[in-house]
Amino acid sequence: MPEAAAGAAFAAVAMGGAVGWYAVAQSWVAALGTALLLIDSAVQRLPDALTMPTTVGTLVLLVAAATHHESGSLVRAVSVAAAAGVLFTLFALGGMGLGDAKVAVSIGALLGWRSWQAAWLGLVVSFLLAAAVATVLLVTRRGHRKSTLAFGPFLIIGALAAAVLTTNT
Repeated sequence: MPEAAAGAAFAAVAMGGAVGWYAVAQSWVAALGTALLLIDSAVQRLPDALTMPTTVGTLVLLVAAATHHESGSLVRAVSVAAAAGVLFTLFALGGMGLGDAKVAVSIGALLGWRSWQAAWLGLVVSFLLAAAVATVLLVTRRGHRKSTLAFGPFLIIGALAAAVLTTNT
């Protein structure tokens, strides 16, 4: 399973067509995101030992992309990262985990660099995928109304989908 998840993540990065430091940033998130996805799926926890390096590494690589004048926007990336962090921290007050807020910062930065469209699409796809899985779990009686569902995997999959489906603007 880990190999298939990593392969799918790197295939999505390749299909997105990114180059340069931005491609390295996407690969960084794909590598650590795969580990986060698998851990969150198994234990419903996103460890700081991985969320923090994911965020710091993503921001450092996006600064390198900006320094090399790659297509994208560092200001937009930081803006989306900050907004995602605040939004998901507010969600944490309602029951979502703080790990999701930490992952949302790196995902927000990565997609924000690409475009506003990518940032919104990543968020929407994440919630739609989670809703679809929750619905299937309810309908098949494998879950109930009070069941918990790890959201980190949906954030990571939504981000990869958005990176594939959008272009730099």
